[in-house]
Amino acid sequence: MAAAEKIDYQVHPGAWFRQELLPLIFGITTGAARKYRERGVWLEGKHWRKDPANRVVYNRKSIETWMEGNP
Repeated sequence: MAAAEKIDYQVHPGAWFRQELLPLIFGITTGAARKYRERGVWLEGKHWRKDPANRVVYNRKSIETWMEGNP
C-alpha cells in the first residue's frame, strides 16, 4: 500500500474577502470581527463593507495595517 499523500492548501484572498476566511488568514473569529465592527474599532469602508449581495466583506490590507498597530 502507498502512504497517504498529504495535501497542502494555500489561501490567497483578494483585496476584499468574506468572513469565512478571517480565521484562516488572521486567526480572528467571526464573532470577534463583529465586535470590532460594532465597537467602531474596524471602520466601515476601510476595514469592512457590504458587497453587492449585502454580505459583509473585509479588506485584507487595512486589517494587516491595523494588526501592525497602525489605525
